[in-house]
Amino acid sequence: MARIINAVDAVGQWFSVSIIGGIFRDLQPQAGLIAASGPCRPLMSAADLSALAAEALVDAAGLTLVPGAVDVHVHSRDPGLTAKEDWHTLAQGAWRGGVVAVCDMPNTLPPTMTREAVLFKAERAAASGLEFKLLVGVGAGNVNHVGELLAASDLPVCALKVFYGRTTGELMYDDLETLARSIPETCNKPLVFHSEDQCTVDCNQTRLASRLKDKDNSAFEVHSDIRSSAAAHQSTRVILEWARTTYKRPIHIAHVSTPLEIELVAEAKARGVLVTAEVAPHHLLFSTDDYARLGPLVKKNPPLRSPAELEQLHKLVGQGLVDIFATDHAPHLLAEKYASVGSSPSGVPGVELFYPLLWTVAKRTGLPFATALAMGASRPAELFGFAQKGRIANGFDADFAVLVPSEHVITQQDTVAKCGWTPYAGLHRTVDIVATWNRGRQVYSGPDSSLGQSFEH
Repeated sequence: MARIINAVDAVGQWFSVSIIGGIFRDLQPQAGLIAASGPCRPLMSAADLSALAAEALVDAAGLTLVPGAVDVHVHSRDPGLTAKEDWHTLAQGAWRGGVVAVCDMPNTLPPTMTREAVLFKAERAAASGLEFKLLVGVGAGNVNHVGELLAASDLPVCALKVFYGRTTGELMYDDLETLARSIPETCNKPLVFHSEDQCTVDCNQTRLASRLKDKDNSAFEVHSDIRSSAAAHQSTRVILEWARTTYKRPIHIAHVSTPLEIELVAEAKARGVLVTAEVAPHHLLFSTDDYARLGPLVKKNPPLRSPAELEQLHKLVGQGLVDIFATDHAPHLLAEKYASVGSSPSGVPGVELFYPLLWTVAKRTGLPFATALAMGASRPAELFGFAQKGRIANGFDADFAVLVPSEHVITQQDTVAKCGWTPYAGLHRTVDIVATWNRGRQVYSGPDSSLGQSFEH
């Protein structure tokens, strides 16, 4: 057993806690800094503390401890696209950002749509040491079998990912009635929707096709015109009405990008729909004005929105109307990104900056830090099946990160992903993660902490 004293939580409350077998025990509030009653080690030290004594006393000395985060929207790129990322570098990036568990999307090669593909990806993921769950994708070829995959107790599947739209590829599906029939009524794992109406997108693309060959940064604003706010609104309305009248089980709207969608979700909740929503940092830190500066580096699906919509998004997120913060970590190589508007792939990395970005979002939106923590840790853990994660509380996994004030401008060197770049370079941040523990085992150590420190004993 190890006992940590003189720790501080994100809202400034002092506490002490024991770690036994990788689990938090005997959490106690403190009135303030207390003196150790016996031999006491520092929480972070240059010394090698990998073999703590069975009754170690550890002094956090006023450091802020936050729960290990759960990022429920990442793209590992592994298998099949490992030049961009693999599970090993994803794990390193996650721990660097204070993240201890992730949910991985199905669009890899092969796509995660069969039992064999789930097992193959799970084997690669497990070798990284990062805790994970997988989303299964749905298409016309496997819709009759997704219920079996969701129900299989021996698979690390947490949800079904629905790329809503006309069936133009394996991972596109819009037949909601058939989908409802394919999932057993006893299954309550969420259906996660990428919500954009394909017909609207296609019409816009036909109308604006002449602009897709352009390569200059400002031309990328057409991406937001093609995948318009109206496309997101139309899709989300349809999905929410289907959930209200037909499905009546948990659904989740991924990476909400427009203020109207947040309002639609809030209205649906008031009508009893079992819906949650997430927001990604790029939709809260960039607008269409940033295309001129960053061009392909901020090309995303759904895309950036106008400055007016960004301002309204800030207000609604600040009111606590969104359930989850997730990075939608989706790395691509720069050689791929720097192409024409139509050829440049959509996606940006971000998991290695999870807590700094969450704190930046909280400051910009006025979101209380306690609410921000819930969006990044406890709520995603609850909704996606990580029952013992997301809280520094008795009986929960001893997952935590050390958050320190750090006035710092993000640089490309802050990227851990193989792609080696970040659109957030140049963004000012005020906090950093200097160490992360997973089940009492130190998995990340910054320059001011010791490698290998463990509270597993």
